[in-house]
Amino acid sequence: MADFTMPELSPGDMVLWYSDPFSPQDPAMGWISSKPGTQTVKILVWAEEAGFIEKPSVRHADDPFWRESETAASWGKWGCFRLHPSTEAIKELKTLLTKAKVEAAKKKGPEA
Repeated sequence: MADFTMPELSPGDMVLWYSDPFSPQDPAMGWISSKPGTQTVKILVWAEEAGFIEKPSVRHADDPFWRESETAASWGKWGCFRLHPSTEAIKELKTLLTKAKVEAAKKKGPEA
């Protein structure tokens, strides 16, 4: 299978969940509740008519598994996800803030 790096996720991260991993459209809001595997996450999906629904083994929409695995069809019932734009922005801000703190510490020099 082709190389794929799963995004780093933590409980509470917002994602967009799609019911059909083979044609992702019309996303629902979801939140990561745990990471049960190296390539899967457990998502709480908000369904207006039913409240929260747990999806236990969800793979990323860009995971080559969907194109290359013979078992992909059986995993399709859990849907797929992409990062919500807010989650992506927060991760980028954290990276920039860490870099800024490191640079500030370098300029300040060792403490006496």
